[in-house]
Amino acid sequence: MTDIPIGKAQSIVADAVELAGGQRALARLRGIAQCDISQAINNGADDARNRVLNALGYAVVEVIRPLKGQNR
Repeated sequence: MTDIPIGKAQSIVADAVELAGGQRALARLRGIAQCDISQAINNGADDARNRVLNALGYAVVEVIRPLKGQNR
């Protein structure tokens, strides 16, 4: 499995909207709120973006890594 940078989320959602025929069509197809799709495309709330990505089949995972030289 290849990780995708979270910065690509907007592009992924925009592509899904285009394939579905619009935000309303994607919302109906995936059972999510149209406002969440709009926020995901316009870099709105992270939780809205995560809900849309989850509905599209992506798992959003937050990772915490120690700074170099810390926590040894």
